Amino acid sequence: MQSIDTNNEIPKGIDSTSKELSFEDNLQLLIKALGSENNINSTTHCMTRLRFKLVDESLVNQDEIKKIKGVKGVVLQQGQTQVIIGVEVEKWYNAISNTSMNTSSPGVDTIEKGKLFQGVMRIVAGIFGPVVPAIAGAGMLMGLLSGLIATNVISESSDTVYFFRSISVAVFFFLPMLVSFSAAKVFKVNEYIALAVSSAMLAPKLIEKAAQLKDVGAVPELTVLGVVPIELLNYGGAIVPAILAIWVLSKVTPLVDKLVPSSAKPVFTPLLAFTVTSTITLSFVGPAGIWLSNGAGWVVGSLLEISPTLTGFVFGLTRPITIVFGIHHSMTPISLNNFALYGKDLLMPIMCLGNLAIAGATMAVWHKQRKYVSKEESSITLGSGVTAILGITEPALFGVLTKYTKALMTASLAAGVFGAISVTIDTHLNSYILSSVFSLPAYLSGGTQNFIQAILGVCGVFVLSYILTLLFVKLDDK
Repeated sequence: MQSIDTNNEIPKGIDSTSKELSFEDNLQLLIKALGSENNINSTTHCMTRLRFKLVDESLVNQDEIKKIKGVKGVVLQQGQTQVIIGVEVEKWYNAISNTSMNTSSPGVDTIEKGKLFQGVMRIVAGIFGPVVPAIAGAGMLMGLLSGLIATNVISESSDTVYFFRSISVAVFFFLPMLVSFSAAKVFKVNEYIALAVSSAMLAPKLIEKAAQLKDVGAVPELTVLGVVPIELLNYGGAIVPAILAIWVLSKVTPLVDKLVPSSAKPVFTPLLAFTVTSTITLSFVGPAGIWLSNGAGWVVGSLLEISPTLTGFVFGLTRPITIVFGIHHSMTPISLNNFALYGKDLLMPIMCLGNLAIAGATMAVWHKQRKYVSKEESSITLGSGVTAILGITEPALFGVLTKYTKALMTASLAAGVFGAISVTIDTHLNSYILSSVFSLPAYLSGGTQNFIQAILGVCGVFVLSYILTLLFVKLDDK
C-alpha cells in the first residue's frame, strides 16, 4: 500500500466517486477520511463492522466514507467510529492490520468519564463480536441434529449423533476459554495466560473433586494455604466469571511486573500472574460472577413473568435500532446466560424476527423504487433486502432504511408486534444460532409446534413490515 499523508485531504489523483479504484485505493480513502493513520488509536471488528477508536473524532469525514466503494455506512457511537462493511469486513480488517497502525481492541482504560454505558457496550461488542461465529456454528450444528432427529432422518442413539452432539456441546462447555481469549485482547493482556486462567476454571480434577465431596454429603470446597476458601463450582459455559477473571488478570499482571526484577520477568511474571489470578478467581471472583449471572437471569425471567407480551414487544421494537447504533451484541451474553440457566432462550427468536422485518421493509422500498429510480439503485436495494433475509442487515439498514426513516419505524413496529406474539406463545431456541432463515431447522429442537411457530413468525413479520411500508412510506419520506 502506498504511504498516506497525515492531513485529512483525499490523496492526490484519487477520486472517491470513481468505480475504477482498486481495493488498496479505497482503503487509503477510508484511512484518509478517518483523519489519517495518526488519528487511529485502535481497530477491531465484528461480523460486519470495522470499529475504530480515534484520537479526534472531529477529523472524521463521514460524507467521504459513505462514498467509498464497499462501505455501507458509518456510525459514531459508544466512543467508536463504526464503518459498516458487511461480509467482507475481515478482508478490510486484515488489510488495515498490515499497516503500521495499532489494531488491538480498545481496553477499559479508554472508557471516558461520564460515558460508562458507552464504554461497557464497547467492551461487550469487542469481546463477543469475534466469538459469535464459533458459537453460532456449534449452535447451528446442534439445531440441525435436533431437526434430523425430530424428522426421523437419523437415530438419536447413533454414533453419528453422539459424535456431532459431543463436539458441538464442547464448544459451549469451553466457552469461557473462547471468551477469555477475546477478552484478553480487549483488556490488553497476554491471550495465552488468559487461556491458562480459564483452563484453571474448568480444571477436570476440581470438577471431579466437587463430585466426590457431594457424593459423601460434604460441602464442595477446598481450603488453600490454610486460609483461602475455594468453592468448587462448575464453570462450564460460564461467561461473566470468565470476563471478570481476565479483568482481574489485567490488574494483577502490571502489579506483578513491577515487583519482579527484569532478569526474572520471563519466568516469574507469568507464574505469579497465572497463580494469583486463578486463586482470586476461584475463591471470590468466579462465585461472584455466577451470582451476577443468576441475578441477570432472574431479572429477565421476572420481566417475562410480569408481562411476556410487553417484554417481547419492547425487545422486538428496539431490535433494528440497536443494530443501527451497534449495541446489538449486548444481547448475546443475555441469551447465552438463558441457555445456561434454563436450557432455552426466548429472545434470540426476536432477533431473527427483527432481521426479517428489516428485510420486509427494504423489499417494500424496492417495490416502490422500481418506477422512480434508476435500475442500478433499485438493484442495490433488492440486494440489500436479500442479504437481510440471510441475516446480514447492515446493507439494508444503512443503505436503505436510514434514508427512509418511516420505513425504519414500520420495520421496528412489525418486529415489536411479532416479538410480543413470539414470546407469548413460547417460541424459543435451545442453542445459539445466527438470525437467518437458514437457521430455522434449529427450532425443531423445541418440537414441531415450535418449528411451525418460528416459520409463521418470520413469514408474518416480513409480510406485516412489507405492507406497513407500502402503506405509510413515500419515496420522499427521508
